Amino acid sequence: MRLTKFNKFAAVLVAAIALLGPVNGRIYQTDDAIVFENFVPIRTFLNGGPVPNSYIPFAQPIPEIASYAVGLHPQQGPNFYSWLHHPFVYGGAYAVPAMGSSNGQKQESKQSSIPCGKGPDQNRIVNGEEAKPNSWPFVVAFMLPGSGFVNCGGSLISETKILTAAHCFEKKSMYGLSQVVVKLGMHYIGDGEDVPDDAQMTRRISRMTLHKAYKIQINPFFDIAIVTMDSPVTYSKAISPVCLAAASGEPDMYAGQTAAAIGWGRLASGGASAKKLMQTKVPIITNDECKKVYPPFFREITRHMICASSFPTSVCNGDSGGPLVVQAEDGSWTQVGVVSWGDSACTSEYFPAAVYTRVNWLRGWINGNMKN
Repeated sequence: MRLTKFNKFAAVLVAAIALLGPVNGRIYQTDDAIVFENFVPIRTFLNGGPVPNSYIPFAQPIPEIASYAVGLHPQQGPNFYSWLHHPFVYGGAYAVPAMGSSNGQKQESKQSSIPCGKGPDQNRIVNGEEAKPNSWPFVVAFMLPGSGFVNCGGSLISETKILTAAHCFEKKSMYGLSQVVVKLGMHYIGDGEDVPDDAQMTRRISRMTLHKAYKIQINPFFDIAIVTMDSPVTYSKAISPVCLAAASGEPDMYAGQTAAAIGWGRLASGGASAKKLMQTKVPIITNDECKKVYPPFFREITRHMICASSFPTSVCNGDSGGPLVVQAEDGSWTQVGVVSWGDSACTSEYFPAAVYTRVNWLRGWINGNMKN
């Protein structure tokens, strides 16, 4: 019988698995998180030959996830094509397995000579302007190589860890996520064709940890994730971590302060995305003020969310996962929020607030899940 194009592809991959040994990838739950890992460095023949530092993962799902897998019916056994090209679903919410590699380097080495929170003087930030190159050393980007487009942002919180939004990866397939790279020390994202980006370091993803209570409805709940890179980065003037807000249950501890939001998102709703890193100043408002913008019957504002005014300037599509930061008296920048959701118009006078995941409320979760 003549093999179809897919059957030929599957046959090649089955042969590759047989040659390269057992699968070590895994998906597991902890008390407060769902963790996706894969350390399976098998080669892909999708582009006619081996692709350096690129991996196709294979993992057996835990039962709770298996019953919701897109492309699979409950009680049905795993289908290779479905697992490779479709996202996982957990408790009604998409949850994506991490892809990547481990090169055996020691992680979490201490580089205490470079403190957290390096950044520009807030007084020099004007609403909606281009940032000075490498002035925000903790801001990172998730991209597809050669795309000239930033899918989401994030913030460096250790030599191997990035804080971002869970919804950035909710619809990524296993194969799709394997193609994502982390760009650090980047200002210009390139044109996707002839001119490359100017990132100083590039990494891949080896693990992703999502909050166990994460739900994606009209607005995401517990929209937070920690991404682990496949090898540590070296801190420099262009690459260093952000400081994180201290753990606190106080919902309005930053209300009234002016924060900075940074990213490569759209410059206007429906408009083009920024080619260079942009920055803007936004005032943080109380949760009660935010609830007036988004009443309960429309969208729910919870205690693990923090809001900032979005008129006349704000974050927009493509800024998701990026940091909301405030500057301390000593000049250091502290991350108080993670870009999560808002009105699709971005700078709407009718919905003048953007919503972020509150870092101080979830600092305990972050600390507990920064350990390998």
